[in-house]
Amino acid sequence: MKKTGILPLVVSLFSFSLFAGTSFGNPDLNLNDEILFTVRHNMVGTSPYKSLFHAALKDGKPESTPEVITCYPEQMELLSGGEILQIRNRYGIARYSNKSGELKWIEKTSEMPENIVPVVPYAVSPDGKYFCRIERTSVFSGNLMLVSTKTGKSSVLCEGVLNSYEDLPVKWAPDSSVLIYEKNNSVFFCNPDAVLRGVEIDERYRKIGRGSINSVYWASPKYLAYIDDYLLYKINTKELYTLGLYSGIIGQGKPMGRLPFQFNPLTDKFSCNSEVTSAVVTQNGRLFTYLVVRSASCDYMDVIYSRPYTESKASLVASYVFWDDNGKPVLWQEKLPYDGIKEHGSVYKLDSQAQQVLQIEDSGKPFISPNGSKVMFFAGSTVYVYDMNTWKRLAVLTGEKIVSAIWTDDSTLIVGGEKSVRKWNIFANKFETITLSSVAAGYWDTNDYSIIADTGNSSFYRYDAKKRTWAKIDFTGSIEPVKQNGRYRVFIGTTQNKNYDNAIFVRSLSKRAVTNPLYKESARKAPEKKKVALAFELYDNADGLPVILSELKKFNAKGSFFINGEFIRRYPAETRQIVTNGHLCASMFFTTANLTENSFVINEDFIRRGLARNEDEFYDCTKNELTLFWHAPYYSTTPDIINAGENAGYTYVFPCSDFSEFNNPDMDPEKLIRKYIAALEKTNGGVVSVVGGFSQSNHSRPLYKYVALLISALLDSGYELVDLNSL
Repeated sequence: MKKTGILPLVVSLFSFSLFAGTSFGNPDLNLNDEILFTVRHNMVGTSPYKSLFHAALKDGKPESTPEVITCYPEQMELLSGGEILQIRNRYGIARYSNKSGELKWIEKTSEMPENIVPVVPYAVSPDGKYFCRIERTSVFSGNLMLVSTKTGKSSVLCEGVLNSYEDLPVKWAPDSSVLIYEKNNSVFFCNPDAVLRGVEIDERYRKIGRGSINSVYWASPKYLAYIDDYLLYKINTKELYTLGLYSGIIGQGKPMGRLPFQFNPLTDKFSCNSEVTSAVVTQNGRLFTYLVVRSASCDYMDVIYSRPYTESKASLVASYVFWDDNGKPVLWQEKLPYDGIKEHGSVYKLDSQAQQVLQIEDSGKPFISPNGSKVMFFAGSTVYVYDMNTWKRLAVLTGEKIVSAIWTDDSTLIVGGEKSVRKWNIFANKFETITLSSVAAGYWDTNDYSIIADTGNSSFYRYDAKKRTWAKIDFTGSIEPVKQNGRYRVFIGTTQNKNYDNAIFVRSLSKRAVTNPLYKESARKAPEKKKVALAFELYDNADGLPVILSELKKFNAKGSFFINGEFIRRYPAETRQIVTNGHLCASMFFTTANLTENSFVINEDFIRRGLARNEDEFYDCTKNELTLFWHAPYYSTTPDIINAGENAGYTYVFPCSDFSEFNNPDMDPEKLIRKYIAALEKTNGGVVSVVGGFSQSNHSRPLYKYVALLISALLDSGYELVDLNSL
């Protein structure tokens, strides 16, 4: 069999891949005038996978919109009590029924997607009857919606919610009876069925208290935990409506204990055991405190364990806390090594000390089984299942790199990989393939014109056109793709559209000779996208660096980091980490001082020596050279400073806007991003500045926490993300 592999990905240290658009490949034409072909998107913000498409020709054109027949699991959810598996990706939404064994697309894109952003998360109720999502009203925000899985009926819970690519500001009760959501710096509850039927009581009577979604935690189906400032409360689910009606009289539930510090709902998180007698609070993502209630008089809770994250070999990207059957907390930390690019996980049992029970290389987020007894995670091309109490390994599944996974019950997982979506019984250690995620190529079987897909490594699958599913087959025959059948010839050709690497064309060989692109938009002349470079400003604080590096990796994007000498001296490991992850590094002088203040005598020699010192310190730290881009601290400069830098061989970089995070510490991220995009429209692209950490002032909502929102807004606005060399 003739095989065509995936397009080569050529990456240098400071450039994007050679192919930076949509590419078509592997056309195969049968005698019924049907075409199979692959589509691959390789742009910032995308996962570069190959999807298989089918199109039927009539009069030299597609009879209808070409149909995608593979289903990549960018996001997956279980609906209708686990009977329906929902798979979402850039092409739409598909649902697989366990009863019928059929896959149906309920939403599809009408054109080939060009400005691709990651698929947003849904928050599905445990019983699968409802889900929440953000219905976008702009590139920044949208309405938080409650939707019925069965009927599709929806209701707005909150307007103007920032788009999220991680979690939504909602929490479902374990039995799906109550939904908690955040609105206007307060938390509310509702009965989802009553909301959708329009019979829920007025929202003012459903307020739990002030705070964010971080202020509440479902300890069990029976109890909801809530923290307000210093106090931890336990609320009986059955008393929620009474609490709402008489909150001014009875307070916010039963007070359990007092924290020895103030809880900040913007930066802190917490979780509890089932009786709300123990809690773990994570402050600002770095300080972990385990507390226990010792008396019923609402005294200060006893501190069992309290330690900040201080590991010297890796930065902390994210953390998760869950509880074993004995009501003891387990801490999972996701880390990015200073000397590597693959994140790894560390698991600890918390008591008076943190006892490490597991270390996993190249791991992702943990997923807890419905009964809370098992934890699943994937590391590279392997899925692991461990017992939560003993931390013994229960099952392992290998075969392909994992993208997403979800528990259907306590013994079965749906595992979405780069090649296939599989249903895996962990006890029988058997799996069945539901559908293919991507392929190397697709071919027509000339015996019956069924479709055969090659997923690579001599693995072949046959397509069930009725059920839209795939089954693995033993195939030893030889198939050559056909480009011509007497009426048509199909071929891959060049295009003037800068968003595409090529185009697929159909040439009519009978009647009137004409050549048409299979997709009109692929051959339509289009201007080159305007370019934007993300400049991450590293002064003397590295708080935002783990988030920034993690988000850039998820978006397949490169950043440009302006590094100050003070940062290099304080954070040598973090400086090397930026280089290891392949990002462009530029200079921000050797000091954080404002060079335009009167206390400085600025001349060319001072600028030259300051830039040279920063070069030397960066080289001594990383054994790499800084690029010859620079800007003064806070972008405060004069023509003389710029000229001095030019004489030293440097190019001065200006941001797209004079608007600064430093001067507007309390500005909402949405407003800041809106100002940046408005400025970019005037300049047709440019540099967007993001400060990587603040040591001199308090920023409750720094932009680095919303890098995913910023990147998606830029992509959605039609900009191409590049580094400074490309700009």
